[in-house]
Amino acid sequence: MDHEPYKPNENILISSFVSFYYFELSNRHIYPGEKHDFWEVVYVDKGEVEADTDTGLYSLQQGDILFHSPNEVHCLRSTHTTAPNLFIVTFFCHSEDMRYFNKFKHFRLGHSERPLLTQLMKEGLNAFGPNPLDLSRRNLTRVQDAPFASDQLFKIYLEMLIILLIRKEKNRKPPAPLSSSTRENQIAQFCDRIIAHIKDNIHTKITLNDLCAAFNVGRTHINILFKREIGIGIIEYANRLRIDYAKTHIREEIYNLTEISDLLGYSSVHYFSRHFKKSVGMTPSEYSKTIKSHLDTSLA
Repeated sequence: MDHEPYKPNENILISSFVSFYYFELSNRHIYPGEKHDFWEVVYVDKGEVEADTDTGLYSLQQGDILFHSPNEVHCLRSTHTTAPNLFIVTFFCHSEDMRYFNKFKHFRLGHSERPLLTQLMKEGLNAFGPNPLDLSRRNLTRVQDAPFASDQLFKIYLEMLIILLIRKEKNRKPPAPLSSSTRENQIAQFCDRIIAHIKDNIHTKITLNDLCAAFNVGRTHINILFKREIGIGIIEYANRLRIDYAKTHIREEIYNLTEISDLLGYSSVHYFSRHFKKSVGMTPSEYSKTIKSHLDTSLA
């Protein structure tokens, strides 16, 4: 018996990408108004920004995503409070269903979309390399040593995210718990408490023994649970968080480097600088100069 092959519908089909950026911006950043004939997606990974568009003013906080339609005038600016981190992708997509985002533009990512957004950013870095500060790059190119099919995965993940957002809004139901498993909820809540403890004590050097004592749990058990839920070990998470806080302090220009070193519990500004360079690839001073140069460009 012959079977007629089934060709699936492709309701959302991205034809090409224009740019991919992950920005760490000053809390005084202003990006001048622009418009272009392709789609733009802005995701706030940290902090908050305001987007002024043809369709209105949008206040975006961490976890929010905004779609700019082709030829829509839009301007982006920091709110002078928290230095924001932004993930921005621009692309061509001529699918009819993209018209949905001409009307519905602003979304708060939920439990099902957040991991997909994380994978999207990861594959973007895999495919195109890091470019947190470079606004001068105009042509998007795949890095030479990119993992197999990383640019294809980047495309697939973005199409999936778009599909999920349209499906979610068209079939909106009363919100369900983030996890159907009581056990998973307990682990997630436990890890949230650990993260809150780390943030509350970011000014001190946190050890695994300190956390075990604080939560009355064994070293192996606490590390396994945390790594399974968050994806990295506790100490690595604390170190990354300390560097993220340092970047934010530098961009907000409230404290000098010595004060930042003290605020984050480093034994000396020299050790802080060495740890920062190992993590970021440049010293705190170099990072500060790059941010200021980027700010001067945005205000020019």
